[in-house]
Amino acid sequence: MSEKPFWEGKTCEEMANLHVKVTFVAGAVLTGITDCSGHIRRSRNGSIVPISASRGAKRFVPYRDIESIELLDDPEYERIDDIHDVCKGDIFVATNGNRFSVAAVDDDDKTDCTLAVMIQTEDPDSYAWMFNSTFAYALRPKPKLPDHDGLWLDKDDNTWTMRDGSVQMTCLGADDWCFTRAWFSPDSVQVLNAAPFRPAKVVEA
Repeated sequence: MSEKPFWEGKTCEEMANLHVKVTFVAGAVLTGITDCSGHIRRSRNGSIVPISASRGAKRFVPYRDIESIELLDDPEYERIDDIHDVCKGDIFVATNGNRFSVAAVDDDDKTDCTLAVMIQTEDPDSYAWMFNSTFAYALRPKPKLPDHDGLWLDKDDNTWTMRDGSVQMTCLGADDWCFTRAWFSPDSVQVLNAAPFRPAKVVEA
C-alpha cells in the first residue's frame, strides 16, 4: 500500500509557508512557497499560481490537473526566513535554489551582504559574501532527540535511557554506569546539549 501524500487531511492554513514541488498532469513542474489561500508564490513580486480551490481553515484539495505535490525541505531542518536570525553552520538557500553552508555572519546593517558561505575551491576554508537579494531562506538542522523508550547514545557515545517520556544519562563513556542520576525532559537544555542522539543497538552476549 502506498503512503498517503503529506498534504492529505491538512487545511490550507496548515499547508502555508512550505517549500513544495508541484507536478502537473501535462508535465509542467512548479516549485515555490505555499500560502494559506491554496496558492504558490512564485516570486517576491507576488506572482501566484492556485493549486487548491479551498482557503484558510478549509481542507486542502489539489486541483485535478495536479499529479503530485512533494515537500522539498527536509523535515529534519528548521526553516529560517529572517536573514538576521541565520547563524554559522546553517544552510543558505539562494533564490535560484542553490544551497551553501554559512561560514560567517555580519549583522552590520550598513552592508548588503550579511552572510558568507563556503564555496568549493582548492582552499577548503574559502568563502564568499552573498548579496542579501540572493537570500531566499535558510535551513537549520534539528537536533535528533530521543523519541521512544529504550537506550540511546549521545554525540559523545554516552548511554541514555528513555522511559515514560523522560531521559536519564545512564552511562558515561563505556563503563561508568549509574542509575541514580537526574531525569530530564527530552527538550531540556541538558539533553539538547548532548544531541544528536541515535538508538543504541543491544547485542546479546
